[in-house]
Amino acid sequence: MQRAKELLTVLADGVDPLTGEVLPDDHVCNKGEIVRALHCAVEELSRRRKKPLPENNGKPWTEELDDELCRLFDGGMKKKDLCTHFGRTSGAIESRLERLGKL
Repeated sequence: MQRAKELLTVLADGVDPLTGEVLPDDHVCNKGEIVRALHCAVEELSRRRKKPLPENNGKPWTEELDDELCRLFDGGMKKKDLCTHFGRTSGAIESRLERLGKL
């Protein structure tokens, strides 16, 4: 996303982001409406925040957590609720359940 923002900023400034050459005055990217649209897009990209990662993202699983995950999964707890309970992403929960032979 950062690279896209950089490319759009340079383009909005009237410069070809790939070659570094100044765009001709009659180039479509130098038209007022297009320049404003590019700046709006850059501003929106700047405002967007990444969704925060769950609190236990990247932490190792313990045998106790594995046992609890299996018990809750076998008891019918939904994946969304498992994610919240363990502070993990859905990908982490799925991956762990696969490793434990539950999926």
